[in-house]
Amino acid sequence: MALRVPPAQISYIKTFLELPDEKIEALLAALVKAGPKFNVFDLANEISAPLGLPEQLTLGIIQVLQSLYLTRDWREPTDKFVDREVFPALKVAQAFSDEKIDAQWKKLRQFLIGALSSERTVGTTVKAGTALTQHERIFVGARILTDLRPIYHLKVSEKPDAAVIIHMLKITQRDNFGHHQDYYFALDSNDLATMQELVQRAMAKEKTLRGIMENSGVTVLNPKQFF
Repeated sequence: MALRVPPAQISYIKTFLELPDEKIEALLAALVKAGPKFNVFDLANEISAPLGLPEQLTLGIIQVLQSLYLTRDWREPTDKFVDREVFPALKVAQAFSDEKIDAQWKKLRQFLIGALSSERTVGTTVKAGTALTQHERIFVGARILTDLRPIYHLKVSEKPDAAVIIHMLKITQRDNFGHHQDYYFALDSNDLATMQELVQRAMAKEKTLRGIMENSGVTVLNPKQFF
C-alpha cells in the first residue's frame, strides 16, 4: 500500500519548507543532540524555545517524523525509504510548490534522512511509550468505595451489635485495541495493608534500579500520560 501523508501533517511540512535553511539545520542539530524523551510533546517543548520556533510547528514536524519512523520498513535503508515512499506521497499530497519542488525536496530530504537516523532521540522517543504499554492488560485507573456492613440478628428488626468494613476496589484496564473493562475486588483492612506494603516495596525497587542506571549511561525515562 502506498504511503499516505495526513492533510494535517502537510500543512506543517509546507510551513517547515518556508523556514530559512539555517533554522532547519538548527532544528536537525537540536533533535540529534536532545537525547531520549518519553514522548514527542516533551521533545518539542525542550527544543522549540531555544530555536525560536513555535512549539506547535516543532511538535507537528516531530509527529511527521514519528509517523514515518513507525511506518517505514527497517529492512530498507533510510534514504531508499525517503526517496521511494515519502517523496511520491508528498508529491501526491501537493506538499511542494511547483516552481520550487527540486529545491524544497533537497532541503526536506536531507532533514528527513538525518532525523530518522537519529535513533538516540527520535527512535527512542517514538518507541518509549509503546514499549511501556505492550501488555495484554494496561492499568487505566482505580477507585475504592468503602462501606459498613452490619451483622444482623436472626430477628432483623433488632439493632445490630457489630459490623464489618468492606472496601470495594474498582480497577479499569484497557487492551492494545483501546477496549476498556472494569474489575471489582472486595478488600478488608488487612488487604489494604498488604497492598500498601507491595506498592511501597515496588517504589523502593524502582528507586534502586534508577540508582543503578544513573552511572550506566542508560537514561530511565519518566512515564507521562500521553505518548
